[in-house]
Amino acid sequence: MKKITLITLALAFNALALTPEAEKGKTAIAACMACHNAELSPALAPPFYGVQNKYKQAFSDKDMFVQAISDWAKNPSLEKSLMKRPVKKLGLMPAMPLPDEMLAQIGAYLYEEEFEPPCTHWANDLKNSTGSQAQGRGKEMGQGKGHGRGMGQGGNHDAMIRMKYNQLCK
Repeated sequence: MKKITLITLALAFNALALTPEAEKGKTAIAACMACHNAELSPALAPPFYGVQNKYKQAFSDKDMFVQAISDWAKNPSLEKSLMKRPVKKLGLMPAMPLPDEMLAQIGAYLYEEEFEPPCTHWANDLKNSTGSQAQGRGKEMGQGKGHGRGMGQGGNHDAMIRMKYNQLCK
């Protein structure tokens, strides 16, 4: 029985370990945190939790994910943006003239890492949302309804963030 437990623990630990390429990306991504830090208020860029989620929705294959991240970092543009709301709100990030190998390592890290939910970012986003302010319901989180607002202007976005915040952060 002990042998099975040890094997199970070893396999579980191995599944959580990053590949060597992603480990290098973890080191290289430190500079990216100057903007993609979930604790910043006001936000300068979307937290990596959201970036990873959006890119994995579009590119479930790791190689395609890494290539898309690398392409975006080298030449960000509104046309190829997967995150239209943050780009509209925060602007395009500057191009990152990094070596392809480093960008691939960063992409591998973004694909493999299990990021914590950006609770502070979500709380700030909800506190400052146009839905809350436009409804005149005060500044407490979750009180704004955002009726009649499409994606990107409160409404559905605020409801999604409120739901994630309530599920993952409380």
